[in-house]
Amino acid sequence: MKKQVIYLATTALLTLGLAACSSGKQEQAKTSSSQKTSQVKKASHKKAELKSSSSQSAKKQAETKNQQASVWDQSKTQQLTTFMTNWGYTMQQSYQAFSPQNPGHFRGITIPTGVYPNGPTPLAINEPANKQTAAWSTDGTGPKNTYNIVASYIYHNDLGAIDVYAYLFAFYNGKPVALVTGQTEGNSEGTAVFKETANPDVKAAFAQIAAGKGIPAKYASPKQKVEANTKMTTDLALRVFWSAKKAEDANWGLDNVTRLYFHDVSNHHVYDNDTIDAVFPANTYMVGQSIAGVNDIAFQLIGNNKAKVYYLPGSFMMSADGDPNDIVNNAMSHPQEVEILNVDTATLDALKAKLNQQY
Repeated sequence: MKKQVIYLATTALLTLGLAACSSGKQEQAKTSSSQKTSQVKKASHKKAELKSSSSQSAKKQAETKNQQASVWDQSKTQQLTTFMTNWGYTMQQSYQAFSPQNPGHFRGITIPTGVYPNGPTPLAINEPANKQTAAWSTDGTGPKNTYNIVASYIYHNDLGAIDVYAYLFAFYNGKPVALVTGQTEGNSEGTAVFKETANPDVKAAFAQIAAGKGIPAKYASPKQKVEANTKMTTDLALRVFWSAKKAEDANWGLDNVTRLYFHDVSNHHVYDNDTIDAVFPANTYMVGQSIAGVNDIAFQLIGNNKAKVYYLPGSFMMSADGDPNDIVNNAMSHPQEVEILNVDTATLDALKAKLNQQY
């Protein structure tokens, strides 16, 4: 009987032990499953974070690229070409644009491709040995410490004179820089030596166009090129008159005009006075307020948007001290070269309204 009790107690203890062991294994399995689930969730969350970070980085890169792309575009290229054309006329120079697809040649330098690092004449700034990295850029962006060229122009003339120039317009670390060379011969370094232009109009125009503010008003309108044999018209005569008076006095304006006339005075006496001997040369025209008036100017076209202007003394000179012939001859012997300006439509119309062919 005692043995049976012991046996039953032992059996009960074994049963309890097995149950406890089974429960422990279940708890371990449950804990392991929970840890695995947590690890999966953490891995999934980390992956989502990485994906989000990558997406944000790509977005930032795209935004940066879009911002950089706004530095230069085709519209600005066209504006710069307009400026170089109109400014060139004022300098009596004619500039032609060149690109990698249509390179130009300037005294042994291929513009622009020849100035690249692997080109035959790498770019140098100020001195032959000061070599710089250059590349073409359609949008003004590119590597740091590199002249990212967006436009290039060359001026040649038919006479092959020394004063010819090549321009490179570039962005260096995001800043617009206008470079120019008049290099006449090679150097021991084999480089193309450019320097930042000292011309204030060119520097200001490039900076203004690059900033998205358009062409400076002075150079915005296309120049109407005037040659010596250009047919004379009323509009052209009034443009010369306006240009001549502005050259004489920058503050001169429409308020100074009462009425005007315009005549071909070729081979006519300068004054309707028997005591005045001077005669106008051929192809001379006069615009003024009255015959022998103080605001009269006579002129001849001499080409390259220029006119030879005779500033004639007014009728008051007839009673002035000295020989009238000497006074008139002095005026006719000292004409001034005047640039023929573009005149806006409103000003030209106002001048026409005061024009009267009768006198």
